Amino acid sequence: MKNVEQRLKRVLVDYGIDQRKISKESDYYFDLNLNMLDLMGLAKKIQHEFLVTIPDNELLRMECIADTIYFLERKSIRC
Repeated sequence: MKNVEQRLKRVLVDYGIDQRKISKESDYYFDLNLNMLDLMGLAKKIQHEFLVTIPDNELLRMECIADTIYFLERKSIRC
């Protein structure tokens, strides 16, 4: 869903990530230089934007933006 991707990109930019570094393949740790604490803070913003809960085990599986998009799309299908 393009809408999910666009909204997530907006959250990432609002979080302070350089828009030029954002692609579906961007790795949170290597490409965006985030650590686990950063990812936890970002997860809170994503949860607020999409009105979802991201369980810790799911957060640990999210290594790149595509993983997050996949999670969010699955959540929106269930609702």
